[in-house]
Parts: sequence; C-alpha cells; structure tokens
Amino acid sequence: MRRLISPSAMRVSELNYFETSGVPSIQVMERAAAALAQAVMEDVPEGARIYLACGTGGNGGDGTACARMLAETRRVTIVAPDAPATPDAVENMARARDMGIPIVSDAPADAPDAWVDALFGTGLSRAPHGAAAQLIARINADRARGAKVFSADIPSGLNGATGHAYDACVTADRTVTFQYEKTGLRLADGLDRCGRVTVADVGFPEEGFGPFDAQLMEAGDVARLLPQRRRNIHKGDCGRLLIVAGSYGMAGAAVLCAGGAVRTGAGLVTVACPGSIVPIVQASVPQATCIPLDEHDGAISDAAVGKVEEALKGKDAAAIGPGLTRRASRGVLRAVLRAEIPAVVDADALNLIAEERGLTYLLRDRHVLTPHPGEAARLPACPPAQGEGAPVDLGDPIAAARALTALGATVLLKGAATVIAGPGETYVSASGCCGMARGGSGDILTGMLGALLADRSGRTPALDAALASELHGLAGERAQAKYGSRGMNARDIIEYLPEVLPR
Repeated sequence: MRRLISPSAMRVSELNYFETSGVPSIQVMERAAAALAQAVMEDVPEGARIYLACGTGGNGGDGTACARMLAETRRVTIVAPDAPATPDAVENMARARDMGIPIVSDAPADAPDAWVDALFGTGLSRAPHGAAAQLIARINADRARGAKVFSADIPSGLNGATGHAYDACVTADRTVTFQYEKTGLRLADGLDRCGRVTVADVGFPEEGFGPFDAQLMEAGDVARLLPQRRRNIHKGDCGRLLIVAGSYGMAGAAVLCAGGAVRTGAGLVTVACPGSIVPIVQASVPQATCIPLDEHDGAISDAAVGKVEEALKGKDAAAIGPGLTRRASRGVLRAVLRAEIPAVVDADALNLIAEERGLTYLLRDRHVLTPHPGEAARLPACPPAQGEGAPVDLGDPIAAARALTALGATVLLKGAATVIAGPGETYVSASGCCGMARGGSGDILTGMLGALLADRSGRTPALDAALASELHGLAGERAQAKYGSRGMNARDIIEYLPEVLPR
C-alpha cells in the first residue's frame, strides 16, 4: 500500500526539512522539474511544440525549470499570466529568459502538441479566476483537440486535500506528483482529472515526513491480504455469515448481498428475511440457507427478534440492512449489534440508527458502517451523550469518515473513491468505474465484507473493509470492460469476482 499525504502535512514536512538540512529549496525544485520533463519527453516526440502554463509560486517555478530542460529538443513557450512571486520561481524565470525561451502573458493562438500545467500547486483552496481561469479553459480546449496535458504535482484547480474540482480545473493526461501522492489525487474528482499518476522521488528523506493521512489500497495488495487457503479445510473454517435483509418488493437486495458473500468465499451463508420472500432468495442463491422471519407490512417485525437472536449463535459475522426498509424492527437491529461478532451495518439499518440515536450506544469497532454520502449526512455526528455535535462535513471524505468513527464504529464511506476509517488506521480504495453506479452494487459490497469479516483472518475490520472495497471495484472494472458502462448491471460484479480473487 502506498501512503497518501495531505498538502498541509507535506508543506510542514518540507519546511522542516529545508530548515534542518540546509538543502536549498531550489535544488529540490530542479529535481521536480527534471522528473516532469522526463515524463513529457517519454510521451511527446522531439521537435514538438509545448506550452508551459506557469503560475507565481513554487509550482510555476517547477514549470519554468522544466521549460529549460525541454528547450534543447522541443519548441517551448512559457505562458505566465502574472510575474513570479517566490524567490525560486523568480530565479527560474530569469534563467529561462537568459536562455532565450519565449515568455508571454497570453497563450499563442496556434494550438500546441502538449501543455505543461504548472499554474497552481496542491495548496490551492479557492477557485481560480481571471486570467488563470481563462488559461485553464484554453488548456482543456486544446486537450479536446488532441494536445497532451501534463500537470506538475496536481492539476490546477483541483483541491489537493479533498479532490474537489473547482469550476476552472485542468484535466490532465498525466500528473507527475512529487515524493508522495497527495490525498486529493485519489479522491472524488481527482480520479477523473489526474490521468496517469507518476510519483517522482525528489530527494526528501523518509524520516521526518508525515503524518500520512491514509494508505492507498491497490490490486497488488489483494493477494498478500488473502493468502491461499490450506487443502485440509471445511466449510465451517471458511466463515459462517448471517445476513438479515430484504422485504416484500426488495428481495433482490437480499439476493445480491448473499451472492456477494458466496462469491467472496464464505463457507456458510444464512439469510434471515421475511417469510414471503424466502422462495425468491432460495431459488436465486441456492448455496445459501434461509430462515423465514415474521413480518408486518412486508418488513421484518418485532416478533422476529427471538429467531434472529437464535440464528446469531455460532455465527462468525453478520450483515444487516440491504432492502430492510425503515419499517423493519429496530429490535432485530439491536440484536445484531448486541451479538459479540463483527457486523456490516448498511442501507436501511443505517437509516434506523439515524432515526433512533440510542442505537449508537451499541456500536463498537467490530461494527462497520457503510454509508453513501446521503446516508452519512443523516447519521448523527456523535453519540447522544456527547451532545448534538456539528454536522459531518462531507466535502472532505477522509475527514468525514474519521469524524463518523466518533459513533464508536469502523466506517466505510462510499464514493468514487471509498474511504475507510478505524482506530488508528485510514485507507482509500480507488478501484471501480462509473458502470457500478447502479442499484444493488452496495448490497453486493455488504455481502462481500460480511464474508471477509467471517473469515476470522486476524485482519482488522477496517482492513477487511478496504479489501472488500478494492475487490468490489476491481470486479466492477472487469464487468464494465465486457458490458460497457451503460450495459452492465450490479449482478455482473458478482460474475467477475472470481477473476479478481486470488486462486
């Protein structure tokens, strides 16, 4: 797993390094520029016309230094709407001018073969405006006409902490980020704006940097975290999972949840659901057994509490929520939370917690809440004993996931990139695709996570959640590759799980 750092933490670490080491900052700028130039030279042929959009600060200094390095083999022009304002940027602009590199305030009318975007760095906290916004629009327009775009450290106009794209934001084909990946590159709009991300070592030492905000879960981590099972094993060793899900008219949620659990390797899957939908579940997922529960108006009723408590005995994990509806018994949710086993709490189970804040007293680290942003906004920001608390700010996914752990549980906050937070650990899983934006995708993730929690692997609930999210996204990518972003449906994710799971 790779470490992700916020721009503010990176800046503090950089300043501390320069103050204690005596290394001049312009020396590191030269290394950054060299890495950026190397990326451009790999993708753009000799003789190509390249415009470099350079801002007033350190990012602009990276750009002007890069222009010097490209000038020997490419036709470069520096486009600087404003004069450089920091010492290193001023020095590099002077060096470029001494070399005779053209420096203009407005982009030439002719379209280039490539743009190097070095307008704003990772510290940008407001929308670009004026000439800078116009230049960003020009860069994107030229990209639409075929020009390649390279961004220095981060696409200009992208928030380096949250991944939020302001109205004026560069879309890059390749981003060369320096030393460590910034959180915003792997969150929200960053997934669409950064293109291929290259991490360039610019000479900062490991010691003294941080704290790091998260670890990035990647496909290569899956095999390490899911070792091959031994030959001498039986189904009970592979985990016993109880799923409490479904209602009349929403049997599909229980089916998809169970299907995800079965495909992720759970040895025994039991679905406790309203009796009226048992035939559907058993016909759709014959590998799972069913417990018919008492129901009222198509939803699990209070009369089912005793059956659920009995069903929880001997189970290694539980999953509750998909398709329950808000009419479902709070007593059944209470029974699951009181059981001394890990549990996934999803969908309508989260809505029940939002409506009855007293349920938060039962939450523990072993419980994984899996809200999408709408559900997260409805959850209380803290348990009742701590007061009302300020609403969770969903604009920063990492901060939001961490804030929700104040409820006492582990949190998996869904999004284009998923953020997982538990005691002392935070993960980002950025696999997935737009084709997964379908009803039922989350139900499958709930079943997958339930299977991993039941595996008794020794992994923390947060690590299980990060692993489930990464597998879920990887399978979705395979499904989209076959069926297309519009043609795939949620169930296709289950079809492709065997292809992304270790053999």
